Amino acid sequence: MKKVKKITAEEAISYRTPMSVTEISKLPYGYAFPRCPRCNVIIERFFQSYCDRCGQCLDWKPIYNLKAVERDPKE
Repeated sequence: MKKVKKITAEEAISYRTPMSVTEISKLPYGYAFPRCPRCNVIIERFFQSYCDRCGQCLDWKPIYNLKAVERDPKE
């Protein structure tokens, strides 16, 4: 059975406070995906309200100022 990590109320609220998406990962063959600012995992769709991995609320307002980073696809 998988253990569930207990979090404090402050930590739970921090997931609901929007964090700005600031980085986009450039992968081989011309693909590019944004990364979650909290868990640093690739977000599969642009303009999602929440990260589908960690649940962080996302802010897409600085979309034109994203930093492009070349990444290894195995990351």
